[in-house]
Amino acid sequence: MVAMGPSLSRSWAAQVWAGTEALVIVVDQGECVLAANPAACRALLTTEAELLGRDVVALVVPRERPAFRHELRGAARSGLGFTHEHELRSGVPSDRQSIAWSIARISQAPPVVVCTGVDVSSTRNEFEVLRGRAVTDELTGLPNRAGLLEHLSARAGSGASVVFCDLNGFKAVNDTHGHAAGDAVLVQIARRLKRTVRGEDFVARIGGDEFVIVAPPDKDSDFDALARRLLRATDQPMILPGPIVATVGMSIGMAVLNKDEDPVNVLRVADENMYRMKSRRATTATNVGTAGL
Repeated sequence: MVAMGPSLSRSWAAQVWAGTEALVIVVDQGECVLAANPAACRALLTTEAELLGRDVVALVVPRERPAFRHELRGAARSGLGFTHEHELRSGVPSDRQSIAWSIARISQAPPVVVCTGVDVSSTRNEFEVLRGRAVTDELTGLPNRAGLLEHLSARAGSGASVVFCDLNGFKAVNDTHGHAAGDAVLVQIARRLKRTVRGEDFVARIGGDEFVIVAPPDKDSDFDALARRLLRATDQPMILPGPIVATVGMSIGMAVLNKDEDPVNVLRVADENMYRMKSRRATTATNVGTAGL
């Protein structure tokens, strides 16, 4: 095996430094940039001269700076390597680059840290697209059951109202005019519900002709007023392709996301309240079922 001389080692190192697509930034004990390779400069739309001496933490988006600084100090202190993902702050606001950074100390006295980053934006974007599809109803564009359960879990114990809505007369539209007409009804109902609720309210279609609205608590609002708005919005005739004129009604039940209550159970209670009122009037007329009102 042929030994590699110092000059040859430096030559190869220089080629790797200049040619790699990985972002490499060397950081001193004051967390300032000591060196940056061409890939890092291209990603940041700047030059190495402009980066030298800058706070390296300022190179990531503001919301992630505290975590990035903590990771840098951890690597400098312990000598252990860390891998974290942070969004790079570039000169183009719309260009969101997610970088997986490997942060490790390469010198102890004084401590010098090297940050080596790989652009994982495309992978992250693909993940977000797939995740969005997993929690979105394809027909209406509303969140689906999975998206609803995620939303309920995040707001457990908040006192929000969970409003379960089920259409009356929807099966008749499907049976008489076909599934295309039924789909058109669902799309129009979804739009009407979105227009009727407040901006902070959450609307989901959880399957078939069932919709759920999650309304954060508001001292100036009440369920009866919301129910009346929903019924007025949904009982108006709809013009469907054909042209076809269809009218459906709605039954509504409500439960509250109180403290220490399982969100899935609260959804079940809202569903039961809706069916309790629907069963009292086995017709296509609109009904309202409430809990504790």
